[in-house]
Amino acid sequence: MPAARVLLQGPTSPIHCETDLVGKCQFPPLSTGNWQLRAEKEGFYIFTLPAVQTSGTLGINLTHQREVRETVNVVESPPAIDPSQVSSQEQLSGIDITNIPYPNTRDYRYALNFIPGVVLDQSAQPHLAGAETYETLVLLDGFNVSQPANGQLLARVSTDALRTVNVETSRMPAQYGKGPAGVLGLETGIGDDHYRFAATNFFPSFQNKKGWTLDKVDPRFTVSGPIEKGKMWFFDGLDGEYDNIIIPDLAAGQYTNHVWRAGNIAKLQANVTPRDILTTSFLVNRLHNDHLNFSTLNPPSATPEDIENVYIASIKDQHSFSGERLLEVGFGLNQYGLKQVPTGSSPYALTPDGAQGNFYLRSQTTARRWQGLTNLYIPRQWHGRHDLMFGADFDRLSYDQIFQRSPITAYRDCPATSPTCFPKARDSQFFGGGPSTTYNSEASSYFQDRWFATSRLLIEPGLRFDWDEIVRRALFSPRIAGTYVLDSSGDTKVSAGLGVTYQATNLFLAAAPFAGFRKDTFYDINGNPTTFVTTFAVDRSALLAPRFLNWSIAVERKLPAQIFLKTEFMQRNGIHGFVFNTIRPASSDFLLQNTREDRYYALKFDVRRTFLKRYIVTGSYTRSSAHSNQVLDYSLDNLIISPQVSGPYAWDAPNRFISWGLLPLAKGFDFAYSLEARSGFPFATLNQQQQLFQPPGVHRFPWYFTLNPHLEKRFHALGFYWALRGGFDNITNRQNAYVVNNIAGSPQFLTFSAFDRRAFTARIRFLGRK
Repeated sequence: MPAARVLLQGPTSPIHCETDLVGKCQFPPLSTGNWQLRAEKEGFYIFTLPAVQTSGTLGINLTHQREVRETVNVVESPPAIDPSQVSSQEQLSGIDITNIPYPNTRDYRYALNFIPGVVLDQSAQPHLAGAETYETLVLLDGFNVSQPANGQLLARVSTDALRTVNVETSRMPAQYGKGPAGVLGLETGIGDDHYRFAATNFFPSFQNKKGWTLDKVDPRFTVSGPIEKGKMWFFDGLDGEYDNIIIPDLAAGQYTNHVWRAGNIAKLQANVTPRDILTTSFLVNRLHNDHLNFSTLNPPSATPEDIENVYIASIKDQHSFSGERLLEVGFGLNQYGLKQVPTGSSPYALTPDGAQGNFYLRSQTTARRWQGLTNLYIPRQWHGRHDLMFGADFDRLSYDQIFQRSPITAYRDCPATSPTCFPKARDSQFFGGGPSTTYNSEASSYFQDRWFATSRLLIEPGLRFDWDEIVRRALFSPRIAGTYVLDSSGDTKVSAGLGVTYQATNLFLAAAPFAGFRKDTFYDINGNPTTFVTTFAVDRSALLAPRFLNWSIAVERKLPAQIFLKTEFMQRNGIHGFVFNTIRPASSDFLLQNTREDRYYALKFDVRRTFLKRYIVTGSYTRSSAHSNQVLDYSLDNLIISPQVSGPYAWDAPNRFISWGLLPLAKGFDFAYSLEARSGFPFATLNQQQQLFQPPGVHRFPWYFTLNPHLEKRFHALGFYWALRGGFDNITNRQNAYVVNNIAGSPQFLTFSAFDRRAFTARIRFLGRK
């Protein structure tokens, strides 16, 4: 366990030490007498030992904070400014994720929205530091689990299985590459020498829309414990979901949709020898949606059946050598499958009153990643302590795809006063899209030094090398960062850093030419046709790797009353970004090029007040800008017949404030809340020929605001401990819109819909015995 604070108190002045990357720290020779030891780290219980020997080696274990404790005499480690934390890091613990009230608590991705620097789009995809989701490196227990083809975050882990969620957006060590936006690290739990069982939301809810019927049920269960005490442990987290969606406005027999999802993560950890720790895990996700994108404008017949699956497996061994050296070797495999099937073969039509017929697209895709990694840690002493790290990573990726698309006919809303109006607005035909497989291989290595020059100064230089089969260029990423503690009490710290990061090649973009092409015929109001043929091409020999320069500076200060304040400014500039450009003016033939340039800056203020017994209040304000010189993303199924334009990204929120907390009330009740207020997201407008009418940024959604207060009561019944929570999501009933009509000339142009409404939610948790 690195960065644990250890204190020895005895007959002379106290002696401090902080553990290194293998969890060790060394004290100078001690004088004779009675010495007491205290070890602590935020997120763990304090460990104390009233008497220690003045020589030799002592091994201790710190215990993660838990909601239910076996003993009553444990104390949480107090928060403190960590002098060894160089990167710009934000963290949520598993307890935090449980305590924060947010919509869709069955999906941990919605909790990410309350991490400063993370913004969720309307598809629950996280955007770190204003970047595309595929520019983020997502790690599950140390292994890359980003969707191998498009880089999305699709892996679902039970929220009750998460131990911590870490986000790093700047001053990142050279160990991390391929994600210029930053690192999103998910760490799951593991068992210990006590058997534990917990359950959440195991009772269903009901609704009365077309008579009383089942609404949803989304249970979660975790179980952990020893297989052999002191040597081998297991953990299993199971979660599921069933939704019975009813839209009363639809016709009889057409107003129901059913969605079910199941997931399970199983882990095993064993101390094979005193020097070897072996950890294995297997995660499986399955999802079935009878009618994807089911709505009043998309009745069941016009929607596809959606089937998704995720399989993630890993094994890792940590071996410690003499001299405090540590070797880590691991292998991982993840596979993402997606299948969409129309409900029939009737012609698909888009009308002013909604979609008709059967969905036009039948597709099946599979993305895989095989990953091998190794890390070596070697400590050295030379003008201070050096924690040297060397590592390598090898990945093999593949993307299988097959598409079958039927024609689409779009109709306009002809007014009754215009008898000559031609009702047909567009005919679309699709060609190609047969079976294809796209491959890529990636190789990386790095060197990192954590140089503790003095007790107050830490410098972190590093160098990283990356190469892949598609771009085929040697990429070197130098980085340097450091921290300096300004005072002897450790209450003020300054951090700064500068680094280069390259983006991993997007396999989905490289495979776009194999998805087929389309022919669109547009008709004006008099029936005069105009035809466009849309194609996608990739010239691998001309591609470059997107390059980003990230720098930041931060000041952390501990204020009176245990209030912690952090102020940070960061800037990230990117060049050579992947983007499709039109080959000729006024055409829809697209070529993948490296002409995108991204600009992001953020000024952030974070404040946090932690109380005893897990109570906490946090707040964060960010002023930011996420812009690009070429902001449009073209695809075969998202037609925009216009050249590239500059503007803000679709998740740009110049002003954003988030806050959450847990506070005690009278008679054993707790008050939990979460709040978000931000600028509305920008959007572009199109004309009825799918040409850009106004670029992104001219219009934005209205300001977004939500306040979610909840009350929770913990009680003892039937020999067990329980927690019952109830409260309101969006208690102010703010009409936060999620959809806008962006088609110029439409009678509903710039009309917002799909509003977020006030909703009462309840949760019951089984916490086990105390």
